[in-house]
Amino acid sequence: MTIVKTDLVQYGTSNPAGTERFFVGRVVRIQQVTETRNWSDTLDYTDMRSTSCTYALVYLGTHGVAPRNHFGRLLASHAPCSWDEPRDLDVGERFAWVDCTNLFSDRNGFYLAAEVDSLGDQLLWAGPEMLDELVRHDAAMAEQAAADAEEALRLEAQRAAAAAVEAAKAAKKAAKDAALRVEAEKLLARIPPKGTTVTVDGFTGTVFWTGASKYYGKWTARAGVKNAKGTVQWVSADRF
Repeated sequence: MTIVKTDLVQYGTSNPAGTERFFVGRVVRIQQVTETRNWSDTLDYTDMRSTSCTYALVYLGTHGVAPRNHFGRLLASHAPCSWDEPRDLDVGERFAWVDCTNLFSDRNGFYLAAEVDSLGDQLLWAGPEMLDELVRHDAAMAEQAAADAEEALRLEAQRAAAAAVEAAKAAKKAAKDAALRVEAEKLLARIPPKGTTVTVDGFTGTVFWTGASKYYGKWTARAGVKNAKGTVQWVSADRF
């Protein structure tokens, strides 16, 4: 078989349903994958869903409309537009995927069905050169996949190393912060107990709060002193 386009009878029209065949003898592989796609029919809002997708790997030949790279996958149309410019195709462009998912078949007015062609049909319609090029294509894809995997490992190692450096910096900063907090808390011993009447820099009041806290990013030990009028002053522990 091949890629078969079946037209849908449109509501309110007299357009008959029909079928067309594309890439006869040139469908070499079918792939079923799950992707996240936008189901918005008008594409004026986002409705992302997990979608079962179907791709058919087809042989484009040595001359035709070049496929486009879509997130690392070479895609070709089942029927290139009239304004698409055919040209000689590089070796890496001669096989491409046709999306046969049919997510918007009602809107498009047709759906696509694909099946891998038999070896006999492949030899009859495309010739043995297609099979030779498929071997080279698969070898190139395997080499690229290995290179991509190696690059992914390199980037992951780079990310992990950077994360380790940041973690070490954070740990050092946390340890320094903890040490400064301990030092500040030691100064609390210099502050009289709560309820004690004290006079600091001419201000007389009662200690009602003591503690170590960060003030403008620096740990300090302080006491809250309130006089008979309810006025409060915050006094550093080193003032006692």
